[in-house]
Amino acid sequence: MEHYDHLMREGYAVVPAALARETCEQALDAVGAFKRRNAALIAPNENEHGHMYRVSNLHLAVAPLAHAFAALSAPLTVCDRYFDAPASLYTSLYFERGSEQKLHRDTPYFTTRPGGRYLGVWLALDDVDAGNGPLLVVPGSHLLPPIDVEAMARELFAGTDGGPAVAAQGWAPYQEAVRRQCDAYGLAPRELHVSRGDVVIWHPELFHGGAIHQQRERSRNSLVMHVTPVGTPVYPIDVFFDPAREPPEVAGWNYYDCGDRKIVHLGHVDFWHKFLVAVEDFV
Repeated sequence: MEHYDHLMREGYAVVPAALARETCEQALDAVGAFKRRNAALIAPNENEHGHMYRVSNLHLAVAPLAHAFAALSAPLTVCDRYFDAPASLYTSLYFERGSEQKLHRDTPYFTTRPGGRYLGVWLALDDVDAGNGPLLVVPGSHLLPPIDVEAMARELFAGTDGGPAVAAQGWAPYQEAVRRQCDAYGLAPRELHVSRGDVVIWHPELFHGGAIHQQRERSRNSLVMHVTPVGTPVYPIDVFFDPAREPPEVAGWNYYDCGDRKIVHLGHVDFWHKFLVAVEDFV
């Protein structure tokens, strides 16, 4: 109840020691072994310190990451309560360095009908402080008045077909509108310093991002999990900017079981949205 109440009041909750440190270390060992086996595939995604950036759905190729999700009993109980339904893993992002992403809301790319059937669940696989790119959250930003995205779309996309490629141009204007709201209401970002095994849950409307990763030689291993109730479709940004559209009501994917949780069955791992590798192509 304490974590759920904090999530609803502040827009995020930190669940300390949600995963045993030794389990985190086992997951890191598995990722390290995966990288050594697939060095040629991994190399284009690594920086000078050997740290990968923004790998989508690595849990499909490194099973201990999927097991880590299923083992997050306390955080997933908070998600279950929020959804009033069992939480499942839709997709994930794996980082070995800070995201350094500008403050943003996830909702344009994680749109659900009804809204709010999505949560971010972030597992720290390293200790994180001011030096290695901590998360930034803007407490209370999930409670700001709704942005009129229909009016924004009419202004941005007049004379176009409003398809995904066009709608993507609305990402920056939407995030800027939220930033202006935060400024007007006196809401400011806060760094979250956490320990290995801690979990951060954030509301779909929370304004959040990543601080600068100043000590570049240090890793900041983490797993971001995008969770939804089982069977919930997640729509792209063109649906976000068209609230009147009636998209399919049933998710077009299958699930597999991991412990007592379900995970969407996808077929590839995406490295920084630059290249895809089919799961069966990894060693």
